[in-house]
Amino acid sequence: MNAAAFDSIARELGAGGICCERVSALKGRTTFRLGGLCPLLIHCERPEQLGQTVDLLHCTGTRFELIGGGSNLLVSDRGVDCPVICYATDVPEVSHEGLELSVSGSTSLDAVAGYAVEHGLGGFVNTSGIPGTVGGAIVGNAGAFGWQVGDALVSVDLLDRDGVRETVGPEALGLSYRDSHLKRMRQIVQGAVFRLCGTDPAAERAERQRILELRASKHPDLSMFSCAGSFFRNIEPTSAAERRQAAGYFLDKAGAKAMKVGGAGVYEKHANIIIKDSDDCSAQDILDLSQLMAAGVHEKFDIELIREAQLLGDFDDAGIASDRV
Repeated sequence: MNAAAFDSIARELGAGGICCERVSALKGRTTFRLGGLCPLLIHCERPEQLGQTVDLLHCTGTRFELIGGGSNLLVSDRGVDCPVICYATDVPEVSHEGLELSVSGSTSLDAVAGYAVEHGLGGFVNTSGIPGTVGGAIVGNAGAFGWQVGDALVSVDLLDRDGVRETVGPEALGLSYRDSHLKRMRQIVQGAVFRLCGTDPAAERAERQRILELRASKHPDLSMFSCAGSFFRNIEPTSAAERRQAAGYFLDKAGAKAMKVGGAGVYEKHANIIIKDSDDCSAQDILDLSQLMAAGVHEKFDIELIREAQLLGDFDDAGIASDRV
């Protein structure tokens, strides 16, 4: 697709109030703060904007990629050669009726946790402090402390790449630990409904504060460190670990904290968190370091780590198409 075609798309979407940036650096849209250019970056904050954008791109035969909050994403230094939709908002779209909470896929997961706490809705507080959007959280079935978003999910509004809409229940998503069919189907979560439970707001506020403090003690402050949180999934019970265990434990024992590739290093307080350790760090450095770390765990424990962070764009490795390192 040529520049004139991208200009035409940007003008049409802009006329509808959708913000577009031509030839934009993707590093500004990820918590790794890494990544090359895309020819057109389209900002969609609300479900109707997302639907309008996907409809236009489908009608014009334009291939595109989609990102959310960029907190679980590593973008290639080469960027991507097609438009990228950023479906995220700083203004949460969330409401509730009784115990059912409706939210846009663009809303941050932590904002939903805060809303639920303040409105006396229990069952979502464990997501406090987890970066990223609701849409991304459902695709990856995110969670913490033994709880996953799929546990409270009632329905999901999906949009496919051809603009077809459907609402499905959680049973259609193939939800499992940090995974769902959505990763392979490449459908987009426009919005979702969760069913929560009644709770004491004061107790829930105290629990949220405890969780936020706990995360702050173990995880990097994203305003100071460029990273994507835990890079690998925890170890499944079907592996040599026999039960689910923290990947960080095995990485620590394998000496991951001392590993470094180019400008990429490992966070001193958490062996499963790769950080951009210098200004000259590249996305390729991050991926190469992750493979070195995974190889160390495999050699020492005969355990295969599975990457939790998602990749976008081309890297110097033929085996990056799957989640497996």
